[in-house]
Amino acid sequence: MLCSWRLDRICVSPSRSQKDCLIIIIISPKYHKTVTSAAVGTENDETLNTVYIHKQIQNEFIQNGCRNFRFVPILFPGAQKCHVPTWLQNTHIYSWPRDRDDILRRLMRVEKYAPPPIGELPTIVSIPI
Repeated sequence: MLCSWRLDRICVSPSRSQKDCLIIIIISPKYHKTVTSAAVGTENDETLNTVYIHKQIQNEFIQNGCRNFRFVPILFPGAQKCHVPTWLQNTHIYSWPRDRDDILRRLMRVEKYAPPPIGELPTIVSIPI
């Protein structure tokens, strides 16, 4: 997961609000273990920061009515869907490096398929029976 200070640096721009930024969540077995079973007494700063950011992300998800507007979960090699937090499993989950192009499109907010151009409306002819 990206550190919060890095997110702040990326998101600070006069033309963009902080809600416009996408948040990449790197899912690995270590991440899953850290956020689900942080052992009491063995936490270091890295663990505490990871758990804090995870809780902040989860709170935002809940405040948005359990809809994902800006989180991009990415499974790294060795991770499985069971490592994704349960509250985030109903969204599209990318796998690295298999979905590299889709991840880049998502981050750049570019659609994979261009919608067809809007043509003329069809003429409807009514024939009485």
